[in-house]
Amino acid sequence: MPDEEYNHVNIARMAKLLNDKGVSVQLGAHGQREGLGAHWEMWMMGQGGMSPMQVIRAATISGATYLGMDRDLGSLEPGKLADLLVLDANPLADIRNSTSIRYTVANGRVYDSMSMDEVGGKARKPFWFEGTGGEAWGVGSTTAVSHQDD
Repeated sequence: MPDEEYNHVNIARMAKLLNDKGVSVQLGAHGQREGLGAHWEMWMMGQGGMSPMQVIRAATISGATYLGMDRDLGSLEPGKLADLLVLDANPLADIRNSTSIRYTVANGRVYDSMSMDEVGGKARKPFWFEGTGGEAWGVGSTTAVSHQDD
């Protein structure tokens, strides 16, 4: 497709202009594509000229502030809730590194992001889609998956 057909880049450029003028810009993905929508939107903001730090702010503290929840969410500070991701690569070097997720930390528990097994904890029950054959779709019985503790 010709470059001018990619209108999302024009939208991202406008978001950057507004952000540079002090208008709060937030991430607006709705969970499409199993969570990839948020990453795609971050990458789009980068295509529009935002620095990786501007993109990260739009994806974190700006949304929390807009919703009036920045006292509890959106940045790592003492006393705040701290669900977070641990990355293998620096998103400040390239915003596309946002998908290099090694660990997910939720409610104080650390999970391996590839398996969602708790690190140093008990094995989890298999997800519904981890069976074989019809079991993956809820047909038949689900066999427990054995996981060795780290």
